[in-house]
Amino acid sequence: MHDDLGTTTVKRRSFVAGAAAIAATGGSGLLSGCGSGTAETGAAPESLAQPPGELGPLKSGINYPPGYVGPKARRQTAIVSEPVTFTVVVPQSLTVGDWSKNEFTRWLEQQTGIRIRWRQVAGKGDDAETMTKVNAMIAAGDVPDAFLGITFTRSQLYLYGAQNLFLDLSPYLDRYAPNLQDAKKDYPEAGKLMVSPDQGTYSFPDINDCYHCRASNGRALLNTEWLRKVGLAMPTTTDEFREVLTAFKKADLAGGGRTIPFGGYKDAPLDTYFMNAFLYNPGEPWLVVDDGKVRANYVRDEWREGLKYLHGLYADGLLAKDIFTANEDQIKRYGDNPGGPILGGARVYYWGTLMTLDLVDPKARWHQYRTMEPLKGPAGVQVAPWDYLDVGLEVSTLVVTRKCRRPDLLVRWADYQLDLEVVLRSYAGPDFRWSVKGDKGINGKQSIYGYDSWDTDETKGKTWDQYGVMYRSGDFRLAERVNPKRPTFESPLYEETRDHLFPHRQPMEQQFPPVTLEADQAALDAEIGLNLKTEVTTSLAKFVTGRLDPADDAHWNDYLDRIQRIGLQPYLEIQQAAYETYQG
Repeated sequence: MHDDLGTTTVKRRSFVAGAAAIAATGGSGLLSGCGSGTAETGAAPESLAQPPGELGPLKSGINYPPGYVGPKARRQTAIVSEPVTFTVVVPQSLTVGDWSKNEFTRWLEQQTGIRIRWRQVAGKGDDAETMTKVNAMIAAGDVPDAFLGITFTRSQLYLYGAQNLFLDLSPYLDRYAPNLQDAKKDYPEAGKLMVSPDQGTYSFPDINDCYHCRASNGRALLNTEWLRKVGLAMPTTTDEFREVLTAFKKADLAGGGRTIPFGGYKDAPLDTYFMNAFLYNPGEPWLVVDDGKVRANYVRDEWREGLKYLHGLYADGLLAKDIFTANEDQIKRYGDNPGGPILGGARVYYWGTLMTLDLVDPKARWHQYRTMEPLKGPAGVQVAPWDYLDVGLEVSTLVVTRKCRRPDLLVRWADYQLDLEVVLRSYAGPDFRWSVKGDKGINGKQSIYGYDSWDTDETKGKTWDQYGVMYRSGDFRLAERVNPKRPTFESPLYEETRDHLFPHRQPMEQQFPPVTLEADQAALDAEIGLNLKTEVTTSLAKFVTGRLDPADDAHWNDYLDRIQRIGLQPYLEIQQAAYETYQG
């Protein structure tokens, strides 16, 4: 498991450009003159007349742990007897290299008989530049058979589907995707997340259930060696945490006044850890559900109390002065400080965002830093924000367009990739080994697979760099073999998430789900949401660092007035409507 330790988002502005392009050119006219060859646009009648897909028998010799839920290795046959070619748009990737010459590409073509004519778009799939080029391609009617690894938003999928550009895959998934149907049984919420408000399904998804990622927004690390030196235990309350940081500062454990009691960086927001001592706060866009009502956290009295607490820590010199401006390179320079640690703790996603990891030396510095439990605030609130709906569902992994004459074959091709062996080859390369009985996985259970070594340079040109269609369940990820001679951070990351964060998760019904917006809603949401984000993040930094005083009623009320003028009320009305549609 070598991924998913940060977050990926799609730039909202790229959606607005796409919506504008569609509106300008008009619905089905986008398809005129597109594609290669002379085939008529639209699925051929025979595409839904083929025999339904069936799961093959399990391959022997693979050791699954008891109760395992996830992809399995089956005997699969070629999809077609004579090669069939499709045109697919993909993002550029240094790891994939030339898609047409990639080792996994060649292997998959040999196995399935499906050939792909690749069209690569510069930039990674989540970059605004890539989306701008894709939107321009669509607006010009230059439409392929499918897109792979291009991160369309839910609202874009819905909009393009309603415009008759993206194909509703529902009948094809029901008939030709037995692996996906199994995965949906394993993850019932996945089926709901795939469906648009019009009940269409406009993509073949990717499922990647990263256990520790569900809690990454609420993770903070503290130096246990420093705790030992000042004679204090791991803090469990906001008061105890202040006491610990004060002791770190007073003892100046780094020496020469270089001690930083607690640090962080701009891409790991402070509020997603500290505000949860005052109210449940999942982070941006700071929306929660109370008894079916969508609310914004950042205008509540509890948020203000959290600001007062952070303001006090900063005023006392207990937080790094650059905690709102440092980037990941800067926090790593602190973490890697030669001569010894200078950080008492930090709000980071895991050890690797704090310092360079030495995975061989059992006394390496990163072992000193442990995950803190969420702090209990003065009113008894103690929450570790848990993302129940983060099944890693990438809704737009494979998107089939109306240009495609045989969507049934592309759906079979995608479903083929959900097989356990294919998943391993797709994202990790061919150099894995099946585990023998007794090999332990990350969670201590029987492992299924592992690698004798892992070097990303060695996988270049051999994998699809996680852009392919995959099914990585929680059990699958935790079934990676742990080499006792070369332990990694994966087992402690799992254990600390399980022991310190999971027990303090909020009720699932409080989580605001990923919703799909109508076209007019999406444009308004993008504009207001971006302005709200700017105001909230800017004001948070000002309140904490003292440019504004959260205890001053005038400052607080001015902040609330700015939020209202930006348009909080219509913004919440949009989210409420989308939430009710999602709930059905």
